[in-house]
Parts: sequence; C-alpha cells; structure tokens
Amino acid sequence: MDREIELKFLIPPESAASALAQLHGEGAVRQLDATYFDTPDHALRKAGFGLRVRDGEGGRKQTLKSASAGGVFSRGEWETAIAGPDPDRDALARTPAAAMLDGETLTPVFTTRVERIVHIVHVGEAIIEAALDRGELSADGRRAPVCELELELKAGQPEALFDLARQLAKRAPLRLSLVSKAERGYGLAAGDDAPAPRRQAATLNPAARVGEALQALGQADLAHLCASLEALRERPEPDGVHQARVATRRLRALLKIFKPLARDAAAQRLDDELSWLAGEFDAARDLDVFVGEVWNASAPGAAFAGRGDFERGLEAARANAYLRMEAALESPRARDVLLEAAAWLEAGAWTTDPALAEIRDVPAAAHGAAVLEHRLGQVRKRAKSFSDLDAPARHKLRLKGKTLRYAAEDLAPLFPEHPKRAERFIAASRAVQDILGALNDRSVRQTLIETVSHGDEATARDAARVALADDEADLLDRARRALDDLLDAKPFW
Repeated sequence: MDREIELKFLIPPESAASALAQLHGEGAVRQLDATYFDTPDHALRKAGFGLRVRDGEGGRKQTLKSASAGGVFSRGEWETAIAGPDPDRDALARTPAAAMLDGETLTPVFTTRVERIVHIVHVGEAIIEAALDRGELSADGRRAPVCELELELKAGQPEALFDLARQLAKRAPLRLSLVSKAERGYGLAAGDDAPAPRRQAATLNPAARVGEALQALGQADLAHLCASLEALRERPEPDGVHQARVATRRLRALLKIFKPLARDAAAQRLDDELSWLAGEFDAARDLDVFVGEVWNASAPGAAFAGRGDFERGLEAARANAYLRMEAALESPRARDVLLEAAAWLEAGAWTTDPALAEIRDVPAAAHGAAVLEHRLGQVRKRAKSFSDLDAPARHKLRLKGKTLRYAAEDLAPLFPEHPKRAERFIAASRAVQDILGALNDRSVRQTLIETVSHGDEATARDAARVALADDEADLLDRARRALDDLLDAKPFW
C-alpha cells in the first residue's frame, strides 16, 4: 500500500488557465476515463472505500482507495493492472475490502471522463506533482462538470505543499475540497435524494497518542466543513445552513479540546476566522428556525392587523441573511479559512515543536479523561446557580455544555470499556444542549421580532404573543432536570 499526501481544490473552469500558467512549463496531458463500481447496497462506500477501473496511458488499472491512511490528507491505495473492463476479483481479494465483497455483485455506479494536465513543481527541496483535471461525471443520465487541481507531495516536507497552495490561491480562487470524485459521483447518482453532508465519525484507536487523535478528529471535522460548504453553495437550504454552522463550531471546539497543542499564533488566527465564518451563518439559521419551526407551527389561525407586513418582513430578512451568507462563502476569506485549517492540522507548529513532543506523545485516553473532567467541572460549577442565571449567562452555560458534548462524542472511542455509560452520558449532554438551546432561541426570537417589526410596537407585541406562546417557566424546569441528569450520569472515562 502506498501513502499519498495531497491537497485537492475545486477551481472555476474560467480560472484553470491562470492556475496552469503559474506552474510554468509544458505539462504532460493524459486522458483518464474511469468507471466506479460498488455492491447494490453501496457496501464499499459505507465502509469508506472507492473502487474504480480506469483506462489511460499504460493500460487499464483497478484502484481501491480508502478514506484515510492515518494523515489528514492521506489515503490508502491498492492499484493493479487488469485486463477486463470489470473489477478483478483476485486482485480485490488481496485488499482490506475482500471480506465485504465475498459473493457480492459489483455494478457500475457512475463514470468519469477527465483530461489531466500534470506538472512537476520544485519548491525548495520539495517535489510536488500538480495535476489539473477537467471533464465531467455522469450517472443515470445526469452530468456534473469537473475542474479540480490536485497537489501531491512526492518528496520533502508538508509545509512546501501549503506554501505552493498559498501562492496559487493568490492568483486563482481555489477552494479546498476533501470530497473525492467518488463521493461526488455517488451524490450525482443519488440526485435530489442526496442528503446534506453529515460528519463521519473518526476512527480512533484506544491506544492512540494525542497528536494522532488530534489529526484524526481534525480530518473528520474539516471534511465535514468542506463538504457542507460545497453542498450549501450548490443548494442553499436550511439543513445545509445547519450542517455548515455545526461543522464550523465543531472545528472550533477541537481547538479547545486540544488546547495544549493549539496555543500558537496560527491556531489563534484560525479560531478567530472560524468564529467569523460561523457568525456568517447565524442570521440565516435563526430565521430558518423561526420561520420553519416556530412561526409556521404557531401562526395558522392567528389574526392581527400587521401580520401581512410582519411576514413579508420575515421573508425579506431571511433573503438578506442568505445573500450575506452566500457572499461570505464566495469570499477569499472563506477559502483561506479552509486552507489554513488544513495547514495547521497537517503542518502546524504543534506537529514539530520539540517543546510539545511530550504533550503530542501522551496517550490520548489520559488527555481525554482530563479534558472531559475539566469540561464537566465547568458545567457543574455554573449549574449550581442555574436558578440565578439570566439569559446571557444561560447561553454561556450552553456553550460550555456544547463543548462538553462534542468532547464526549469525539473522545468516547478512547474508552471502549464502558460503551453504555458513554451512550448515556452523551445522550444526557445532548439533552442539556437542546433544552438550553430552546431557551436561547426564545431570547433570540424576541430580538428578531423587534427587528422585523421595524419599531411597530403593536405588531411586535402581537407577533410575540404568537411566537412566544411556550411557557418559559416550563423550559427552565426542564433545563434544571436535564442538568441534574447530566451531573448524575456516570463518567465513562
């Protein structure tokens, strides 16, 4: 098995020539046509594999790729020259996918037709292969364009890969993508039934060291963020907004969970930029929740003089929030966030600083237990005075609870001895986040109503009567009980 370290960027077709010009010299041109195969229930995809048969220079090759081979941008790869257009079962029998393919039928899922232009680039002592792919995917009569730039490190240090990427990004709008052609093809095959991307759980070995755990979890978070932003650009809709905001916040939470390794200036800048990006989703998400989950459920049958104007104001505010969000997504700042997150995870100061070696090499389980105990203590401290907390203070408690929940979900695989305890603890932490979120949403609703009413006190009062019909006292009581349940749950670490 070969281990490849690469970056892939989506690039507008009209910018492809500019990107090529920066690579200098003539590039080798190849035509790469491939068919991707899977079982009828897509067992390979579910297990994190992609299987293709490709025709190109050098004949026909079968390639099985895994989702990860241990690094943030590394993938396991098993490649074999074959004779026929269908997958070679004997070659697959020598790969990790053999067990799940025993007796299963393999059928085509989608095809790719791609022209690849390859340049070899020297950055200092590093050697990098740059490949521009242009073509299309096709599945069941549907087609999608392909225009991607891949940078693969052949020799040298990972920092050189990111230096080249930054140089190219100054001249062409490169968007980091951790979504493979295989995943795009599967999405195309699913058509309108393709759901908004969800975060895939990281594979954590209980014996992992802190540095290994950070990279594994960071890969999962960054992959979720890249996929969510791509999906949101293609189809702006409420679930996509929610997933993009969750992905951004989970990556910020990761910096808190691994704070001893995230004290450098680059990590602090990354946290600031992720905070900005998450904030660009806030108005759209608040209005989605208000309109879709509150107003549409409560307003039928409600009559008041300013209702029409209020609802038109809601739709205008929602449209403006989406325009702001979409502008942010297309900005250089958003593209830079993804690239710098990748750079920090793969080649940040924490990966090589001798002063951090002891922290990097600590068993991740020991670090995880300390983090979870600390985060639980923060929630416990604030929960003791819950009855005295005002709305802003409850919101701060909610944020502490959210980080605890993400830490519990991320680190649970490090503690396989108590799976039931982990399930109960995580469920209790989610319940706390949900009910404190409902209380915070209630506070946000009041502000939103006042904003949309544009100073019309009568309309604001009537709209609040409809939208704030739930009993705050009941929500507070449920929050106290949820906090008690969390604090009574047995730790699993």
